[in-house]
Amino acid sequence: MFELFKEAVRSAYLTKKNNRTLPYDELEKPSPGDLRNLFLLLMGRGLSQDDQETLVRFFKYNGDYVELETHIRRYDLDKFRPLRNYILGNTSNPSEDIVKILAILIDFQPRPYRKWREDHLAGTSVKHENGEHQKRQEPYSSLKNTDGLRKSNSRPMIPRPSSSSSSIRNGLKLLLSLGILSTVAAVFIAKE
Repeated sequence: MFELFKEAVRSAYLTKKNNRTLPYDELEKPSPGDLRNLFLLLMGRGLSQDDQETLVRFFKYNGDYVELETHIRRYDLDKFRPLRNYILGNTSNPSEDIVKILAILIDFQPRPYRKWREDHLAGTSVKHENGEHQKRQEPYSSLKNTDGLRKSNSRPMIPRPSSSSSSIRNGLKLLLSLGILSTVAAVFIAKE
């Protein structure tokens, strides 16, 4: 069943890329640094409880969620390469965590995998009065269009301005600067 989810996420990524509707331009050809910055941006905007749990598993973090941002800032950039390779199509058999993380980055719905599986199983067959199960005509409709699916427990979609690439980069720079300033402030406060 996870193979179908993996195909659905990959298909949604390629569709959004071809339609130029990815939530972040950096996802077209991301560098490991771009991916780290996108995770920091997502955390700054807020994540659902399910997405938070997925991030904690992906980063193999055992501390408090509040401190995960610092952990991501210090995370070895080489560890983002498997995710980058999957996004670029250089890997055909990624780990489950990589697929789930890509689902968060492209705002794939429904997620997490557990919700997708429940929706998928509920939508693939209909039980008739005589007890027989019959396949619906379009059991994989989630592969065709992910934009219209429900958006519960997910971050809000923010429309991109026309110069989205530069504005996102500026936003990431601002977020990074604020994070550095808050870290420096915390150090100075701790010393007093």
